[in-house]
Amino acid sequence: MAQSADIPVAEPVSKTSHARLAWRTWVPWALVVLAAVIGLVSALNVWVKRQALDTDNWTNASSQLLENDKIRGALSVYLVNQLYENSNVTQRLQQRLPPALDPLAPQISLGLEQVAVRATDQLLARPRVQQLWREANRHAHQLFIGVLNGKKGILVSSGGNVVLNLQPILKQLAEQTGLGGKLEGRLPPDAGKITIMKGNQLEAARKSVKVIRVLSYFLFFLMLALYAAAMWIARGRRRTLLMGAGVSVLAVGLVVLVVRRYAGDYLVNALTTGTDPKDAVNAAWAVGTQLMRNVGINAVIYGLGIMFAAWIAGPARAATWVRRELAPTMRDRPVVIYGAVAMALFLVLIAGPTDAQRIFPLLILFCFAFAGTEVLRRQTAREFPAAGHERVPSGAAG
Repeated sequence: MAQSADIPVAEPVSKTSHARLAWRTWVPWALVVLAAVIGLVSALNVWVKRQALDTDNWTNASSQLLENDKIRGALSVYLVNQLYENSNVTQRLQQRLPPALDPLAPQISLGLEQVAVRATDQLLARPRVQQLWREANRHAHQLFIGVLNGKKGILVSSGGNVVLNLQPILKQLAEQTGLGGKLEGRLPPDAGKITIMKGNQLEAARKSVKVIRVLSYFLFFLMLALYAAAMWIARGRRRTLLMGAGVSVLAVGLVVLVVRRYAGDYLVNALTTGTDPKDAVNAAWAVGTQLMRNVGINAVIYGLGIMFAAWIAGPARAATWVRRELAPTMRDRPVVIYGAVAMALFLVLIAGPTDAQRIFPLLILFCFAFAGTEVLRRQTAREFPAAGHERVPSGAAG
């Protein structure tokens, strides 16, 4: 039977045209996933840079270490052990005790060791001794950074190693307890010194630090560029993709928090045995990774903010109702809307975990927030115009 001439025949869709449309479907999502992976690496990189390579942050963290009871207790045991190893306490007791009590000197020395640990713990809680601890940590970190920056000859006195020198605190302990007497000139060179990094490890550390410094800002801006490229490609689906970007940022923050939690358990179990050392190392890990925790929490907050922005601009009934109620204010008093956004951002700034190096990411966030507010304001004005103007359907608002 012949086909009727008045029935139009559908033209087949070109395979080339279909391919052009298909890549716009999956490429934006691939870019979002790639940006999330880079964001995770960037978050961990930022923590290393701000914690390990910043002298002020390192010193502040060291002060918090000494404020922790478990860490202070472990340090007290170490210092008393150093005092006993480098001062013959039993012999000094025999010199002070009556001859008839000389055989009791070893037992008395052992008993005094426990008393000395408690006295040392109290000594370490004093502001003057804590200041010595801060200065020792600051000096060690400055030497470490100096070596990483290529300065030569600054570690001659420590045998080429980065060392935390606690001899001033050890001398204070000897004077306070009287167990060691005057230690001036009697301490071996390595007494009370904790090696942070050996000389043969410094070259590898120097190369790693160069990579970290180069990647620090590059990864962050690469992540933003990938998100922007995904939004640009995903025409007609930008709200959905914005929601996906928010979910990915939220996921990065949660992964960082999970890494902090379980990597600490793994490292503590791998490096220590016994309950007391694990408690001290756990506390040290918690203090040393506070900035990692801050990075994770900030990512969670940013992710939730992006998801809210995608939702408030979307077709959901509740979101549409909010836009309808805010339409008069957005049209006639935009200053009020911008003021509310500025107040919300200010609350994020003062309530969220922060430090001086968080200011630049926050400035970028603020710029995006105000730009998004303007886009939402224009969309709302089109959807809900003033009386006498034609209403534009929400689907036409991009």
